[in-house]
Amino acid sequence: MRGFETWVARVLLLNSALTLGVSLGLLGAPQDAEARAVLFGVGLFGFLAAVLSLKRRRGGPWGGMLYYAVQLVGYFPHDGSWQFSVKAGVSIGLMMRFSNATLVLNMVALALLAATLAVLARRPRPADAR
Repeated sequence: MRGFETWVARVLLLNSALTLGVSLGLLGAPQDAEARAVLFGVGLFGFLAAVLSLKRRRGGPWGGMLYYAVQLVGYFPHDGSWQFSVKAGVSIGLMMRFSNATLVLNMVALALLAATLAVLARRPRPADAR
C-alpha cells in the first residue's frame, strides 16, 4: 500500500505543479487577476499537501482531499450570474445541462479523490494515548 500512497502523492504534486504553472501564466490561456489568485492559492495548497503526503504526515492526504474537492464540481448559470469553477490540474468533465445552468463534474478529480480516500482508509490509526 505504501507504493500506492506514494503514487497518489506524486500525482497530487504533478497536478498542483500544473495548477501553479497555469496561475503564473506559463501554461494555458491567460487568466484574469481574480482567477489567477484563486488558482495560485489552490495550487500552493495542493503542493504543500503533496509534500506532506510524501513525508507521510497525517495532514497530507486530508489536504489532497480538500484540493480535489474544490475541483469536483463546476457551476455555470445560463443567465450570466454567479458561477463557480476551479480548473486546476488535469480535468475531464461530465457536463450536465439543465434549463437554467450547466453543471460540470470533474471525473479526474473524482477518481483522485476516491484514491486519496482509499489511502486514508488504509492508513494505520495512531494508538490511543492513555
